Amino acid sequence: MEVVEEYIKYLNSKNLSKNTISSYYIDIKRYVDYLKEKMISLDNVVENDIIGYIIRLEQENISVATVSRMISSIKSFHDYLFFYGISKNNPARNIKKPKIEKNSLDILTEEEVKRLLDFKNLNTPKKIRDKAIFEILYGTGIKVSELIDMDIDSVELDLDYICCDKGKNPRIIPLSNTSKEYLEKYINESRTELANKGEKALFVSSLGQRFTRQGLWKLIKKYANLANIDKNINPSMLRHSFAIHLLNEGANVAVVSKILGNSNLSSLQSYLNHINKNMRREIKEKHPRK
Repeated sequence: MEVVEEYIKYLNSKNLSKNTISSYYIDIKRYVDYLKEKMISLDNVVENDIIGYIIRLEQENISVATVSRMISSIKSFHDYLFFYGISKNNPARNIKKPKIEKNSLDILTEEEVKRLLDFKNLNTPKKIRDKAIFEILYGTGIKVSELIDMDIDSVELDLDYICCDKGKNPRIIPLSNTSKEYLEKYINESRTELANKGEKALFVSSLGQRFTRQGLWKLIKKYANLANIDKNINPSMLRHSFAIHLLNEGANVAVVSKILGNSNLSSLQSYLNHINKNMRREIKEKHPRK
């Protein structure tokens, strides 16, 4: 595993985000474990070995998007090994990533969101924290990775906004009255009891330190189950739900896109397509001349 650790040090020198490096590490460790299982050394890996690993992943019903990401990790790893002379060849050079079909947006209904945000009791610091997390995720459309990276000094309650200043799309996001109410409650009543001394993260785990992506999504899935939401919650569902629900209420699509930090047209088009489908459905079902 020494070569993997050296590779991770190399990635750290590239100023990649912690989440990106963590994903690379998990992907490569799993790949190297597979090679060990097959008793294949990194020096002797050939293209068919990598293809065999990809077939294994597909047999485990791992999503196409995840397989695609894992292939990217493997290709980057072998590029590193070849460039620094650790391997004499690059067996991943001709490996292609699977094409990802873009499905329609998967969102929660407004009734499902209401159930998800319906916390009966806020009688513990963790419950207060969890309520604030959900209100911020749905109330601002912020990405999970952005929420995790946010520090306590990113919050301006007096001016009703949070500052998302890390990542590719830095921006200021306004807070609704409800989002502000529960975020303020968390900061004043809960965070001081949960956070380790000197911790800068806005939201902290039970260990008193910054959440990991995996830890936060375990929390989200837990509450989705408690709310009896029979959908496969994914990292973008609350974000997309925020956008679509706003647009359904007549919000300006350009403003919504700016709040989300969407800089590519494909994301914007996905929202427009969803709204167009809703419009067509409304006309078919409710027009007096249907």
